[in-house]
Amino acid sequence: MTQKDIRDIIQTQPFQPFRLHMADGKSMRVPHPDFILASPSVTVIADEMPGSVPGEISLVPYEHIVRVEMLPRKPRKTTA
Repeated sequence: MTQKDIRDIIQTQPFQPFRLHMADGKSMRVPHPDFILASPSVTVIADEMPGSVPGEISLVPYEHIVRVEMLPRKPRKTTA
């Protein structure tokens, strides 16, 4: 996985949530583009806290990411 690969996924319009699977078997969900940053050497990922706000961050080297799983979008709530 490269910075460009992650950046391309983040910039897809409309954004689609995804999960990054790591070499150690862990995974991290990215529900919104505000939860991830693709820097030159690592990707910075924020955990999703209650209320869908970013929380604690993790620095993940690109070479540790083995797979990206695209997740379904949540349907938009409509108001009457």
